[in-house]
Parts: sequence; C-alpha cells; structure tokens
Amino acid sequence: MEKDDLDQEQTAALTNPAFLYQNAPIGQLSFDATGGLILINNTLREWLDLPEERVSELSFSDLLNKAGGYYYQMFITPLLNLHGYVNEISLSMKTSTGTIDVLLNAVGYKNTAGRLHLVNATVQRISDRKKYEQELMYDKKVAEAEKRRFEFLSNTIPSMIWTAEPNGRINFVNEQVKNFFGVEKVTNLKALQGIVKEDRSALLRDWKRSAESGETLDREVRLKPAQGEPEWFVLRAVPYRNEQGIIELWFGSCTNIHKRKQLQLARYFSLSDSLLLARRKITENKDAFAEIALSQSHTIRKPVANILGLLPMLQQESLSEEGRNVLQLLMEAARELDQVVTQIVTKSASRL
Repeated sequence: MEKDDLDQEQTAALTNPAFLYQNAPIGQLSFDATGGLILINNTLREWLDLPEERVSELSFSDLLNKAGGYYYQMFITPLLNLHGYVNEISLSMKTSTGTIDVLLNAVGYKNTAGRLHLVNATVQRISDRKKYEQELMYDKKVAEAEKRRFEFLSNTIPSMIWTAEPNGRINFVNEQVKNFFGVEKVTNLKALQGIVKEDRSALLRDWKRSAESGETLDREVRLKPAQGEPEWFVLRAVPYRNEQGIIELWFGSCTNIHKRKQLQLARYFSLSDSLLLARRKITENKDAFAEIALSQSHTIRKPVANILGLLPMLQQESLSEEGRNVLQLLMEAARELDQVVTQIVTKSASRL
C-alpha cells in the first residue's frame, strides 16, 4: 500500500464521527431526564478514572461533588426544563484522587408530551483556569486590603494626602482634604479648587515641569478652606514608577505651615523696618559724620606734618648704613600716612 493511501486511511480514521466523539479534547456525555447516564466518551472517563462498565450504574449527579449535586437538582434541571439549555456552568466533578473543575454546557430535548427527555452535554476542564482565577481573586483581595490600609493610614495623618493619575486627575483624597474643602467625594473637587488666584500660575508652571521631567514637586501655596481665610501650605508631589520606570501615580501631600509662615513674614518685615530706619539715620547724620571725619583728619595730619619736617633734618646727621636704611623706610611710611589723611580730608570736604 502506498504512503498516500496510508495517510488517507489514517485521516479517515481520525475524522470518523465515532472517533471524534470518543476522543474529543473535551468530555461529552448524554443522560436522561432523571440524570441517568446513557453515554460518556473516553476523554471524560479518563479524567474521572471511570470504568466503562460502571457508566450505566451512575447518574450525572453521582459524577459531581456534593455541592454540585445539589446545584444540579436545584438549578440546572429547572433551567433545562424552562429554557432547554445551560451555558458555562462551573462545577466540580469527582475523580479517584479528588476533584476537577469543569464548565458544563448542555442542551435538553423534550418528548412529544413537552417534557424533558434527554440531555446532551459537553464538559470542559478548567483546572488551570480555575487556579488562575483563584490567584486573581487572591491578588484582588490583597490589593483591596492594601488599599484599605493605605486609606486608613492616610486618614490618620494630620496632613492632607492625595493621589493623582499621570495626567494630573486626582483619584483619591483623605478625610483631611474633604474636611478642609468641604467636599464628600473626589469627583466633587474642581480643578485648582481652593488655591489662591495669585498662586495658581506659578503652581501650574511647576506642575507642568514636574509632570514632563518626572521630578518631585515642592511649592508653598495658599489654600482657601470652605470657611475662613487662606492658609499657607507646602504642597509636595512625588512620582511612583513601575518596574519599567513609567510613572503610574503621583503621591501628594499638603502640610500646613501657616503659623511658621506668619512668623517668617513678621521677622522679614521687622528686619526690613530696622534696615530702613538705620538707612534713614545714616542719611540724616551723614553731614555730622563728615564734619567729625574732617576734624579728626586735621588732628591726625598735624603730627604727620611734624614728622615729615623732622625727618630731613635727621638725614643731615652722620648715620650708619643700617641707620640710613631705617630712616628711608620711616620717610616712606610717613608719606603714605600723609596721603591717606589727605584723601580723608578731600572726601570729607566734598560732602560738606
């Protein structure tokens, strides 16, 4: 027999309806209106470790765990009678070593009296899918627990805490924010709500720069509460990045520094007033200072002039080489001192 003939023969065997039914990648079975098993394919029997000779002894409920059996009697049978089908019903079927998770799809057929006569069903094994779903549910519960803990912690902190998406839309605020601005939900917050008008443009400029560069935002701003006068806050926003370095969220806080800012401004204005007063005093007394400087410069210049007059007389005396050098240094020092005094006199005279 030629190879092509063998291939065609094998193809015909593998596509035979009986072979397809018995060895399909899903379980297939048929049972009557009472649940008694009529036919079950090899695939499902292998999953359940069920000998072929026992099929006629069992009902569909016998294949299910206890909870599945109750569910079949209470819900699946009425649905088959009412609608004639059920889709993707999650069940657990018993095996010799435990259970497997499956999805049941079934179609019911009625007799001439209009009563349910027979059910053809398919069973899809979803153990891996079930495990994945359970992992997702666990991760969801963990995430929700972490969220509750974060919200609890943020509500115990006296500062205002908030988070924002990368585009700047706020998606969480703690109770301090709600109480300060008098809102109940995050969605009730409006853009730039509570920020004093004079501080908005600078804050928007800094926020845009931080959003583009991913750098931390720090800025002092005035916020107006629902009731009362504006107060000073330090607004801080820090980016949170995922493993790829992409910003997923912004964590922000607003810390009240109103008392510190008021004290800082009071000190600034006090220092400015002190400097202004000192400048005014100096301006008012500059003439007196000039007269004093001129008077003292004349008092100093008189002995300097005497020294300059006596030094030439010493030069006429017989001195050693060392003595002449000392006398020359003394003459130069006296001349420098005379120049300094002359400059003082000249500047003082110009101010009078």
